[in-house]
Amino acid sequence: MGLQAGNLKFGAFVPQGWKLEYAGIDAATAWRRSVELAKQIETLGYDHLWVYDHVETVPRREPTHVFEAFTMLAALAQHTSTIRLGQLVTCASYRNPGLLAKTAACVDVMSGGRLIFGLGAGWYDREYQAYGYQFESAGKRIAYLAESLEVIRRLWAEETVSFDGEFLHLDGAYCDPKPVQQLPQIWVGGGGEKKTLRVAARHATHTNWQCGIDEFIHKSKVLEQHCDSIGRDFNSITRTHGPDCRIFDSERELREWCSSPTGGNIWGKIPEDEYISNHFVGTTEIVAEKVQAYVDAGCSEFVLWFRDNPRSESLERFIKEVVKR
Repeated sequence: MGLQAGNLKFGAFVPQGWKLEYAGIDAATAWRRSVELAKQIETLGYDHLWVYDHVETVPRREPTHVFEAFTMLAALAQHTSTIRLGQLVTCASYRNPGLLAKTAACVDVMSGGRLIFGLGAGWYDREYQAYGYQFESAGKRIAYLAESLEVIRRLWAEETVSFDGEFLHLDGAYCDPKPVQQLPQIWVGGGGEKKTLRVAARHATHTNWQCGIDEFIHKSKVLEQHCDSIGRDFNSITRTHGPDCRIFDSERELREWCSSPTGGNIWGKIPEDEYISNHFVGTTEIVAEKVQAYVDAGCSEFVLWFRDNPRSESLERFIKEVVKR
């Protein structure tokens, strides 16, 4: 049973190498640590554990291992027993949607019905280039996402599926085994207000945004408008947030970390104060206040990337010191 504060749920990423957290560590040792952390996340009482769906590292491309999302979840399903398992989020155009539906359904069966299915339009153009994937315009990638969501839900629910869309074509496709769950949660990642949130309004059980509190409130209003336009209950969609997290003992310690080469905003795109404001970094008291602000804005689930991965100090402190507040 996951540790919850009221109706709140909390999840944590298992390190897989994508953000260079395993640079200099051999693959076998890294995998053993990922298994240890997955077990610890479950034992501590988090509601779900997560992986990214990427194949090369950020913020720099380096020749080091990045464990693949679905094979990683299938393996972790055998090392855990109760915690839910998700991807934040699968890139729709990295896999044939029929195969993706089958892969995800198999993970659900192998885990005893614990899959969370995340899907997004994709964005990492250099990764597309490296693997020979066609990087279409944003509009086409979002349209592909919408068709994928329709097809995958049908494959999970119907005996055979035929579909003739703009991008996807199925001819009497089987998808067995079916998921144990009917149907798994569908988390649509991305906050594009004209198209992505419209897709989410139609198909998602959950949305996931990674943005500041003011933007979260604004996107919530836009999502509600899209729901109203199609006659869907806005409150039937769970809104979630996926920030960085690291717990410090003092403001001075936080600032020193932010100014270090591996600290703060490693992407280098936003000012230090904005990074601190938009992510759950700081003392226990400050982080708790940030969480509460999102809760007050209607966010009920959180998925955290702990910046001290593959260590577990912040992972432990968040659940023990922040959640109870």
